[in-house]
Amino acid sequence: MENMFELLLAEQRKADLQRILRCNEKTGQYGLALTEKDARELMACREDSLKESRRVEFGESILPAVIEAFCDSAYIHQDQYVEVLGQLQELFYMYKNESQDELTDAELLDFMRRQFENICFGDLDYLSGTCLERFARAVRSGWQCGMQRGRRDEYTLGEADNDYGELDEETRWEYEVYRVKLEDVE
Repeated sequence: MENMFELLLAEQRKADLQRILRCNEKTGQYGLALTEKDARELMACREDSLKESRRVEFGESILPAVIEAFCDSAYIHQDQYVEVLGQLQELFYMYKNESQDELTDAELLDFMRRQFENICFGDLDYLSGTCLERFARAVRSGWQCGMQRGRRDEYTLGEADNDYGELDEETRWEYEVYRVKLEDVE
């Protein structure tokens, strides 16, 4: 029986490796690619992240979804691609736990991606320590993002894009005020 489990696990790893490497077809257009060594490193990172977060993942790895969600980011470049993917994967598992599995994988990845691009400007520390922390805290206390409230159709999806604004505690400058002040200086 134990040999059967080992055989199934080996087959699953082989399939995961192939799915990860197939992502290169899409990511190549953005100048990003993983070697087989990189993919194996990320798979090992996945296992470490799962152990650390005390999670079990049945079926496919989340890594291809992470790759697809972030491959066209303006803040990810080939020289740090593997490292960033490893960190994003770790953050995914950590905040899946922190949000008490109240979010689907797609909802969490969508939130992570939007914050990474539009709020954090590629800063993983800010994503983890501020945006995701606040988001998980809000989800644990019952707050629902637009997607969870049922705004999932194509007509209202745009309304769900700025959910973080409700959680944002920092004062942000407004372009119109900035423009008026700039005109006053001239």
